[in-house]
Amino acid sequence: MKKSIRHRALAGWAVGVAIVLTTTACGNIYPSKEPAQTPAGGVQSDVDDVVIGFAQQQLQAPYFAAMQVKSEEIAEDKGFKLLFQAANKDPVVQMNQMQAMIAQGANVLVVNATSVKGQKEMMTQIASKIPVVYIDTSVPGTGTTCVQSDNLTIGRESGKITAERFLGMGKPNIKMVIMTGPATDENVGPNRRQGFLDGLTEGGVKYEIKAEQSGDYAQDKGQVAAENMLAANPDVDLVLGLNDSMALGAYNVVKDKAQYKNVYIAASADGQKEGEALIKEGGCTGKYISTGLNSPTLAAEEALAIAVDIATGAKKPSDYPPQSFTLAVEIGCNNVDEYYDPDSIF
Repeated sequence: MKKSIRHRALAGWAVGVAIVLTTTACGNIYPSKEPAQTPAGGVQSDVDDVVIGFAQQQLQAPYFAAMQVKSEEIAEDKGFKLLFQAANKDPVVQMNQMQAMIAQGANVLVVNATSVKGQKEMMTQIASKIPVVYIDTSVPGTGTTCVQSDNLTIGRESGKITAERFLGMGKPNIKMVIMTGPATDENVGPNRRQGFLDGLTEGGVKYEIKAEQSGDYAQDKGQVAAENMLAANPDVDLVLGLNDSMALGAYNVVKDKAQYKNVYIAASADGQKEGEALIKEGGCTGKYISTGLNSPTLAAEEALAIAVDIATGAKKPSDYPPQSFTLAVEIGCNNVDEYYDPDSIF
């Protein structure tokens, strides 16, 4: 039964793509394959007339949920209309949502893509009709620009902090397990992973990876992944999560358990306040070693500012570079007080 349902879903996706391509050729819904240089519906003379569509990839991770909250606050403060939809990591759903937003009068789309590789044709078509400002995850070669974290740099700096801690414990060689994102995570997670490992090496620590398992960027799934890997590898020194949610799940596994007294936790990125709280609480001897600033507030502010400027004609899509990085900062016991805010949305 499950197989037949999946086959029907894939068939439906293929039909949907075929419809898009046929309509492109016959009905000329999409003017060309070049990114749109003017807002859909024309330039808006007043911010109050602007409609921005936000196509979020998912809301399961707190980072993405916080991005929605902040975006809604910004829209209310600035006076533009925000259309927000989340696709539950399904590119077909996201395509339908973007088309619906265009039909509802969106002038510009802000898109957190569900698949870097799988949405190339889809986003080429969408971006030819309406300016697309990517946030967090882009489809290279399409759209206007992408506002994102410098995941490689953030991961590397978090890795350096972790290396410093292990060297301080007299451990220049460590064993580790890694909790990764889903299979569709083709860019963000791999960069965070590689950056962190590079940081360990630059910091003077040699590592052996004993296992890797997806925690899907969620705390509950990260906890399951950590339990599985630690059961098979109880002698590891470090559990790495590619975000704080998974790392927090791993922390729940090892805290207050004698068999894991020498197991430490690190996140390569995110700066989620619950992770920062554990860093602050444990100080420079605590189990939760490091994370890195990956602010949904900064990303939402910048992406929406670009979208509004394009919609009002203050700037053209061609004025922006392909990528724009938010501030990249490591967070550990020595600087956590600068970033920890118990009242923040993330």
